[in-house]
Amino acid sequence: MDIRKFVQQRKRMGFSQAELCAGICTQSTLSKFENKGRVPSVKILEQLCQRLEMSLGELSEQNVAPQPHRRTVLDQAEHYLLGEQFPLAIKTLNQVRERQLTTAKARMQYYYLKGMIDTLTSNQTATTMFNFTQILDKLDEEHQTVFSQLAYLGCGILYARKNRLGNAEFFFTKVVNYLERTITAPLNLADLTNTQYARLVMMCYYVAEYQALRKRLPDSNRTLARVSRLCAARYLTVFMPRVKLLAANNAMRAGATSETVGNLLSAALVFARFNGNSVVELQAAALKKQLTDL
Repeated sequence: MDIRKFVQQRKRMGFSQAELCAGICTQSTLSKFENKGRVPSVKILEQLCQRLEMSLGELSEQNVAPQPHRRTVLDQAEHYLLGEQFPLAIKTLNQVRERQLTTAKARMQYYYLKGMIDTLTSNQTATTMFNFTQILDKLDEEHQTVFSQLAYLGCGILYARKNRLGNAEFFFTKVVNYLERTITAPLNLADLTNTQYARLVMMCYYVAEYQALRKRLPDSNRTLARVSRLCAARYLTVFMPRVKLLAANNAMRAGATSETVGNLLSAALVFARFNGNSVVELQAAALKKQLTDL
């Protein structure tokens, strides 16, 4: 039995051990299987494999041919979303038809992307919240996957931008608690795929943005520092234009010197040009001009 293939599939799909075994078996049972080769009952193993969208037959050592990635278009759309290339994200996601997605995991990714793109582009319609509730109330009722956390994040951003801060606080508190458990736990972040890692960074960034909105500038700056450390650990620069721009805005609101704000804006411009983020480049340039005109 190829246990390595099982572990790789779990990590590729973004499940922690606790998330995968929830409602099926104890984490100790799963850990003994993955780390010591102690095979659980067939019933338990079948349920674990079903959650990982694989069959028992795929764990056969003779079946070594890699399985094709079934969500290439969804992953590409998410790549564009994380890079704030919203027109490309929309165009790519429009190639997908929800009814053609045969697994819960793929449908959750689809609804998260639909809702988040609408939220971040201010294209908020009656279906925006519907996309998130499809995950929270239907596809992941026990809220065991990262997609529930991403749906919480989307709901929080949506309510914050509608100035319904009490509702936003409810959802952002859930995201903050998740981040504290995930980032500070013994979980080995090095095992995460780039997409899984980038999702964590995205959550941290929008938490920092919300903290700044609520005028919790020290909290926001601490969260931004965490984003910078996470990005540096993976040489992940795609979030740095936004990080430096928000840090500059925080500095201005805190009464920092023009030199301090200017340095942060210069860094935002450099990162924006390096990553091709025209949105942040325009915002940083406008803010820098405003600073020099004072």
